[in-house]
Amino acid sequence: MDTVHDLGGTQGFGPLPNVSEDDAALFAEEWKARVWALAMMSMDKLSEDQTGWTLDWYRHVLERLPPDLYLRMDYFEKWILGMMTTAVDEGIAEVSEFTAGRADARDFSYGNAAPVETVAGEKPRFGPGDAVVCRRDVGSMHTRMVGYVRGRAGVIDSVIGAQALPDESAKGLLRKEQTYVVRFPMAGLWPEAAGSDDSLLIDMWDSYLEPA
Repeated sequence: MDTVHDLGGTQGFGPLPNVSEDDAALFAEEWKARVWALAMMSMDKLSEDQTGWTLDWYRHVLERLPPDLYLRMDYFEKWILGMMTTAVDEGIAEVSEFTAGRADARDFSYGNAAPVETVAGEKPRFGPGDAVVCRRDVGSMHTRMVGYVRGRAGVIDSVIGAQALPDESAKGLLRKEQTYVVRFPMAGLWPEAAGSDDSLLIDMWDSYLEPA
């Protein structure tokens, strides 16, 4: 889905400030370290218990934020929202518990079953050196197909193998597709790179590509 989070090549945001930070500090503020720790523990627990949770669904939650809110919120504030949404979706907590600021004493069962793994296609359609074109169309949910490569020509650099397709994983479906490293000439992506010999390597799933 095309939302404000896909900022690659987007203009109008002004220069990036050169912020001086203490490189010895892992987190700029203590509360951000706590959010990171809670997120890692909850993700590990959900994966260990084989729930319906997937990282791509978590990303999809954040991508559905209204643009003004997405741009205004701190990175770790979005993580808090993602964890709250996950807790409600998985049956761990109710919205009323968050609004009340306290948890109810109750038993719970996870709201989603673990996804069933499937593999689409046993052999790669493409091999190193094959010319490909990135598709232009995109689904209504999560995707890892960035906007600035759609419709652009590239060459298969290498074959990674079957990996979970993020577009389906965001729906709780674990479908694996052949994945490739695709080399795009920078001159074909950005007008400012005309005449450049540089290239950009991007991991791309089979369904994102068509033969050139």
